[in-house]
Amino acid sequence: MTKYILHGGATSKDSPDNKKFFNEAMSSLPDQAVILFVYFAREKELWPKMLEQDKLHFSPTDKQKVFNFTIADDKISNLIEQIKKADLIYLRGGQTDRLKDTLSKVKNLGGLLKDKVVVGSSAGAYVLSRYYYTNSKDIILNGLDILPIKTFCHYSEEKADKLDKLKQYEENLKVYAIPEEKFFIIEV
Repeated sequence: MTKYILHGGATSKDSPDNKKFFNEAMSSLPDQAVILFVYFAREKELWPKMLEQDKLHFSPTDKQKVFNFTIADDKISNLIEQIKKADLIYLRGGQTDRLKDTLSKVKNLGGLLKDKVVVGSSAGAYVLSRYYYTNSKDIILNGLDILPIKTFCHYSEEKADKLDKLKQYEENLKVYAIPEEKFFIIEV
């Protein structure tokens, strides 16, 4: 079974909801797990700092668990091998177009994610979806269609009219309106 955890954004905030999010992501990992951090949505010079932040977020509280942290390689053949070896893939947020452009080059991405924990925050949740509403561009776009859903991250009640547009867009699919620091779990 594949466990998808979709987060609404702002994972770097120190909050009880974000702590629950990271604990949920780690809860079903084996004692010896490989965590693959996918930072393609951000500039490469930021990746080392992001890695240090995420190592803290994904530090196991159970001393029996030992995690091997890896940053995703932007060479697609290497990335495919990294995905195959990973137990958890974390698609961190940033610029959705950048993340989508790189991941769209991975043939059978959905199949490669099978039986893993896949965590997507903001842009990461968007690329997994069939459709998503982007706040920065104020439009609805296509994701990579890994999950047949519609997603709205960074959601707040003031954006209810935008959510209605997403609900009415194209076919009738489950819609996830996810506020910052909140998350949903989808198991398939």
